[in-house]
Amino acid sequence: MDVPISITPADLGKVVRAARAAAGLTQVELGRRCGYSHSVISRIENGHVTPDWPTVARLATELHVAPEHLGLIHSGAPARTGAAGAPEATSLPSHPTAVDGEDAVRRRHMLTLSGSAAAAVVVGPLHTPVDAATRSAAAASIDLSGLEDALLYGPPPTAEEPTAAGVSRTVARAREALHAGAYRQLVAALPQQLALAEALAQGGEHPEGLSALYAIAARAAIKASDDRLLVVAADRAVQAARAGGHVLALAEACRMVSSGYRRAGRYDRAVQVAARAADELASDRNAPPAARASAQGQLLATAAYTAAKSEDSQSARELLAQAAVCANRTTEERTGTGWFGPRQVALHEVSVLQVLGDPPGAITAARRVETRGMPPERAARLGLDVARAFADWGRPEDCYRALLAVERAAPQEARRSSVHSLTKRLLHHEHRLDGVRDFARRTGAVAS
Repeated sequence: MDVPISITPADLGKVVRAARAAAGLTQVELGRRCGYSHSVISRIENGHVTPDWPTVARLATELHVAPEHLGLIHSGAPARTGAAGAPEATSLPSHPTAVDGEDAVRRRHMLTLSGSAAAAVVVGPLHTPVDAATRSAAAASIDLSGLEDALLYGPPPTAEEPTAAGVSRTVARAREALHAGAYRQLVAALPQQLALAEALAQGGEHPEGLSALYAIAARAAIKASDDRLLVVAADRAVQAARAGGHVLALAEACRMVSSGYRRAGRYDRAVQVAARAADELASDRNAPPAARASAQGQLLATAAYTAAKSEDSQSARELLAQAAVCANRTTEERTGTGWFGPRQVALHEVSVLQVLGDPPGAITAARRVETRGMPPERAARLGLDVARAFADWGRPEDCYRALLAVERAAPQEARRSSVHSLTKRLLHHEHRLDGVRDFARRTGAVAS
């Protein structure tokens, strides 16, 4: 039995775009997996074409969402056109385990949010209403409730006497946890750490560490795939940096804002935010040259990755080259705002090549990276990019080995939704790999 729904090709396109962003795929990548050109994907997302049953089913499979979340169009109900030639509503096969009213509410909820800053995760593993076996373990392993309360309602009271030195030590501990990939411990400690820095700010000192902690909170939200919390934390980081006049902290805060736009699929805006912050920093002489170059380089590398996500190969390569110039002006990889240097640029090169659909190039670039002494979180990120490249190259065994390397480097990184997506691809591969199902259970990609 077909259940009529009010979904147009334009609405369907919005949901597909949000689902693709949640999966971290470009139109080129999604098209390659489905057997279409990126122009076909673009036409679907822009509502210029009404896909048939096999096409939508294939999209649902590659995006790891239930078919009804894409407004699955019944193969026997071709799109009808109205007087003006615009496609009318089509029909959806009823779901055997869902109440029709609940389906309608869920579809309206998804379509309403698909244009918001949180769109990238609405249909993703954390928020798609699926059974417990397929929910992202990132949500279960990282309890964001305390941090969310601290951001929305203010940090809890602190018994510690607020001092500038105490805040600096707090920031150092937070960064250490982030770089180690200890996200659960980081998120648990952040509310009290923010409370200490906020108490000092209320005394009129406006420490640079306050903005730094909010930026770290934004990074933690990314690791937990909570883009709404990322937006809040990034905004607080910007406000704190501006209130204290901290140039380098503002640059890092803007980088987090750029990340928020990118994860929402607003690539042009994301590049603009990062590139503009880098340009403004170039003309500022209030920060030491090496630290300024480091912050600029981080912004430009972030912009390069975003340009690649928007399939702008030329801009991605140009921005990456500019980041390399900045990296060559600083010899320190551990800086006041995090971790940056020539190796960080090399890591972004791997990411850029992978996103641009050049798996051999990404693997070659990855082999040039010296991993000795690299923070576990960065080493895990490199492993994830390598795994993605091998998956796109059609080399599942190498993909699996790369995922095991991610787990060894930073076990909590292996519990993120991006790793789950690759793991599920391996589980459904025609050639089953020994150990993959155990890995999937161990990392939370499937129920244990």
